[in-house]
Amino acid sequence: MKRKLINLPLLLLTFAGMFASCIGEEPLNAECDIEEVTVMIDNPGSVLAAGYDYSANGRATVSSVEDSICFLIKWNTDVDMLPVSLAVTEGAQCFILQDGEYQPFRNGEEVDFSDEKVQNFRIQSQDTYWKRDYKICFVHDEEPLFQPMDLHISFDHFALNTSDKAAEANKYYVWTEPEFGKNYAGKWATGNPGFKLSKSSANPLEYPSVPLEGEGVDGGACLKLETKDTGAFGAMVRMRIAAGSFFFGEFDVTSALKNALAATLFGQPFKHKPVKVSGMYKWKAGARFQDKAGNAVDRVDAPDAYCVLYRNLDAEGNFVRLDGADVLTNPNIVGLGRLSGVVETDVWTPFEFDVVYTEDIDNELLANSGYSMTICFSSSIDGAYFKGAPGSTFYVDDVTLKCEY
Repeated sequence: MKRKLINLPLLLLTFAGMFASCIGEEPLNAECDIEEVTVMIDNPGSVLAAGYDYSANGRATVSSVEDSICFLIKWNTDVDMLPVSLAVTEGAQCFILQDGEYQPFRNGEEVDFSDEKVQNFRIQSQDTYWKRDYKICFVHDEEPLFQPMDLHISFDHFALNTSDKAAEANKYYVWTEPEFGKNYAGKWATGNPGFKLSKSSANPLEYPSVPLEGEGVDGGACLKLETKDTGAFGAMVRMRIAAGSFFFGEFDVTSALKNALAATLFGQPFKHKPVKVSGMYKWKAGARFQDKAGNAVDRVDAPDAYCVLYRNLDAEGNFVRLDGADVLTNPNIVGLGRLSGVVETDVWTPFEFDVVYTEDIDNELLANSGYSMTICFSSSIDGAYFKGAPGSTFYVDDVTLKCEY
């Protein structure tokens, strides 16, 4: 009996065709994000204020949670028509709002940003089913005053975060401080976004950093910082506690799990010389101090507060931003003050500490945003290293940052 020969090449082609028909074409991209905005001018540093990552090259990276991109321009400079370029997710299309309608936008087009005008952009995904709106503007940096001033932090200006579209129970509190001026008002940050990764079901008042309405020194709101246990997820990633924190800067939630110290970005350009921090506090240490592994340690927890002024460019002109690893040790620090002598108390108690300088302030550098400043409060002094006592609670109110000029 003759065996029937199999045409192997034909068989392989048949199976390849069947496989291709099963998997179909790759779906079109559903993302609709701006990833970078670039100001396409020859010398961005002649127009943009110093002290920001975009100052030298005019290129601003946009995080996934941002929908407003604001460039600061020098206080004595104006802009008019500026060519901009948008780097967007794969296949997305760009539109700009003109005369009440969104029109196609091509990179390199000049856009009218005169008089701090806000321009609206819309990004549509490659599959055309999704869109996202952004605002881009160019705002003047504040004029240097060079006179003594007191900046007050009242903790009365707070709201639930609005960039998070999750259920109300998954939101957390954010703060602004109008008295700090237009360029600084939105720059307070907390570790609340990181805590949400471990306990997303927490209610807003169950987060480590919360406001307490009506319980402040003068009957307004105060700040409550409490070191919290992060539960099973926190134990799995060796981040068993989350200290309540409140600081002048930003929290990069995208880095929170892979490099927690890098997630806390301290400071914003500041045109004053801080010399003293004062305020009111209450403090109660948690019952059980633990190390990063969760083991009990014979130690009493303590809160932390400090103020740092630092040069935001290194010797080679590279942008410098302090994080949790070097906020107290970076060689660019020129002034540092830190809280000490805190005692447990359930009544409002005054505190103050001086900012001590290791070098003279360069007034020209100060006027051009060459220094950055941060103030930070925390419910556990070693909370950044996941060491502390759950339940440690630090109440803060009526803070004043005294500036020599």
